[in-house]
Amino acid sequence: MTQAAALTAASKLFTTDDAALLKKHLQALVQVEFLTIPLYLTAVYSFTEAALAYSPDGGQTNPLYSAQQEVLSVAVQEMLHLQLAANMCNSFGVTPQIPQLTVSPGQVITVPHLQPTPGTPFTTTIGNLPDVMGALIAIEKPAGTAFPPPNKEVVYQSIADLYHAALTLLNRYLRAYANIAPADDPHFQPNHLQVNYATFQSTYPMIPTIATRADVGTVANAITDQGEGGLVAASAGGLFQSTDSGDVLPQFQPIAGSRFARWGAKSHYNRFLEVQQTISTIAGAPVGPSASSPAVPGTSMPMFYLPDGLPSPDLPSWAPAVNVLQTCAGTIWSYLIDTMQQGFTQGNLQPTSGQGTGTSGFNDTMLAFKYITPMIWQWGQVIGYTYTAGTTGAQAQAAMDTADPLSLFHWDQTTAQLRAQWAAAGTDLNACQGLNECSGRGWGGIATAKGNGACATADLHTCGGNNDCNAQGGCGFLSSVTGGGLLNPADQWIPSENTGVGTGGCQTPIGTLQVFDRTAAASINAQTGEAWTAAAKAQLVALIGTSVWAQARTLFAADKQVNPLPPPVSTDKYNGDARRAAVAPTSK
Repeated sequence: MTQAAALTAASKLFTTDDAALLKKHLQALVQVEFLTIPLYLTAVYSFTEAALAYSPDGGQTNPLYSAQQEVLSVAVQEMLHLQLAANMCNSFGVTPQIPQLTVSPGQVITVPHLQPTPGTPFTTTIGNLPDVMGALIAIEKPAGTAFPPPNKEVVYQSIADLYHAALTLLNRYLRAYANIAPADDPHFQPNHLQVNYATFQSTYPMIPTIATRADVGTVANAITDQGEGGLVAASAGGLFQSTDSGDVLPQFQPIAGSRFARWGAKSHYNRFLEVQQTISTIAGAPVGPSASSPAVPGTSMPMFYLPDGLPSPDLPSWAPAVNVLQTCAGTIWSYLIDTMQQGFTQGNLQPTSGQGTGTSGFNDTMLAFKYITPMIWQWGQVIGYTYTAGTTGAQAQAAMDTADPLSLFHWDQTTAQLRAQWAAAGTDLNACQGLNECSGRGWGGIATAKGNGACATADLHTCGGNNDCNAQGGCGFLSSVTGGGLLNPADQWIPSENTGVGTGGCQTPIGTLQVFDRTAAASINAQTGEAWTAAAKAQLVALIGTSVWAQARTLFAADKQVNPLPPPVSTDKYNGDARRAAVAPTSK
């Protein structure tokens, strides 16, 4: 058969109508995955400080903090799924469109493409976790054993049905064009505008960008396996396969020792069920939508913030007024959407702004919501997401300056100028308060000697592999080699002493409450190999639950031969103690 005849045969098996319908489904995946981000993150940050601190066993465990992190693990994977859905779009000539979403506090929103009850739009609100838990479970709920065929309206009872329909269309394409060379394929564009964001690249090394048709199967399997479990891909067949155990396949789990690894084998649906059970057990009653929040055991403090207009005791003294925060949130939200649109359109989602005075990157902008969202909750309000077209990076930076007097997710002008000078001179940045190399270093440049800088000047980040130069990262979690497997014990938990881009363990600056991962003992003791001696394991286990910053200072003092280390200096504007205390820990 000639190539022309083969193309004619393929076009009959996968028609122009099929191609148009596939494109509509791929775009729908982007829209659904995007909507989960504000919905899930608003719920994540609705836990009160009393809830996060609650421990029934004197600090050995923090079950509500773990529940919060489990919900966050889903939210982070939804951002991964948005990236993967956008990559699939670009592979088939579809420019992924990020919705220009505006949602006012309390506004009912319609989840696109999903109708659990046929004919009735699926609606929810942006709210605290109890108020949206039913929606979270409904969105992630697996379908039954029967799936409907693709439809032109692209409306389904569940996200599982939506993905199954998309995979059905992809299977139709793959069968039709299996023997057609990519160069002659009118539909598939290998390596086209693919994004592999820094954190995801290091945390999920087995999930590829799309360079071949086989990669389409792997990417789709990753999304459905993590989200709804193996039923969707297995039912679709062809390249779309998974196990029948209900667990996420190992290649789609976070690398060992990473921040969310302990939940990596569970689907999103099962994680939400587990969180619901944890909260209900502690509350002593089922937790669902209501006008009140259950109290933290042993206190009169609520587990979740309420949209009651009453300021919480958790509200920091330095927090701007709530109307100011809402305005700033809208500006930063607008810039975030445009940043994502540009990144996925161009195949280059920049994580940070680097050492210069340029505008914020994706990581900086996302990080803003980690702090703005709980502050608005602490004012007794729900965050609003207001999109305004044409928001500039300068406007976003001004909003960050206004909302963030402690520079938790931005750089003040003085420090930004110093960072630019240090970059030009090839000077290393400072990973945290009291870890500066010499005078003039640290936040604001106010240090007078080694070890007394106010706080970090290294790029802000909150998770392993997200740093962009040497000597950054709190190393609260175990670190892995590319492709999986842990680094040798001698290379573990040496905060601020990583070497190279993407090798920082976790969090800069290092928060006051940041400790070495309390759940790491099993991973440590399970290691084998010559380097993993009993003594090496014991040395790491002894650090579990201890202060990352204190260990960083101990290592710094020994390395610089400065004993005793001078206490960090502070001014009213550059108070490193206040800044580190305000940094939310990623391990606790």
